[in-house]
Amino acid sequence: MDSPEELSRVDSLLERYNRTRGMTRALDFEFAALARERTRRHPVRTYVWIPIERAAAMWFTPRITLLPYSGKLWPLRESYRSNPTDFEVTLGFALVNVLYVAMGLAAAWSFRSNPGVLLIVVFILIRTAFLTQLQTCEPRYVLVCFPSLLAMGAQIFRRSQTR
Repeated sequence: MDSPEELSRVDSLLERYNRTRGMTRALDFEFAALARERTRRHPVRTYVWIPIERAAAMWFTPRITLLPYSGKLWPLRESYRSNPTDFEVTLGFALVNVLYVAMGLAAAWSFRSNPGVLLIVVFILIRTAFLTQLQTCEPRYVLVCFPSLLAMGAQIFRRSQTR
């Protein structure tokens, strides 16, 4: 929230939402009006920073939903103190995500003149941009991009062939 007044307004809307146990048309219009006001005040935040933050969250969230770990990293010190094993496994998977993306970026740069690599990069960028506009963007939605990212990243390890 940008101001105490806005916080109070959101509290009121959420309280009404919880009391009615559902979204009414009037409540939906009030939430929409609040969103329009915020967008009018800070268009760059709405159209640039929030999509970038969503994309980063989708790409760098560890994929451990089927494992017996929480996936919680923040705040770092508190997460480590409460369960060091959970924290270390989650951090390990987060670093694997960073490694995959770094390999893909390095390959994209190294092979930027290759039309196949360009096609993969365009696919990943368009899909990510689309996903940032969904109301419920989740990390699992970018899993479709990982085979492409890994194929592109694997190009770093191929031996150059001269004919």
